[in-house]
Amino acid sequence: MIAHIVAVLAPLINCVQQMPQLYKAYETKSVDDLSLGTLLLILLTNLLWLTHGYFIMDYSLLISGVVSLCINSALLALYLIYRKNVKPVAKGPTYRHDDILSDTNKL
Repeated sequence: MIAHIVAVLAPLINCVQQMPQLYKAYETKSVDDLSLGTLLLILLTNLLWLTHGYFIMDYSLLISGVVSLCINSALLALYLIYRKNVKPVAKGPTYRHDDILSDTNKL
């Protein structure tokens, strides 16, 4: 009985694990902290679990697989849309050798 509950809950919780990230990316219009490689691996994993659920006809895996695939595809779409909004890394001030020497002379 407990094993069955875990077998149903685990895929359902897994399918909504990216919802907070999806919401944050949508609200902030920023994907600065997302990794494209990680998103692609998560989508591949979703496809494999969905395929496995189909072969063994496990409805909890099928449902959670479809939901996960939709959520992670939406997150990938937001990544592709908002990645152009990535701010360039601010460069620090540049110093010439003469500037450094003149600053030390003031001490």
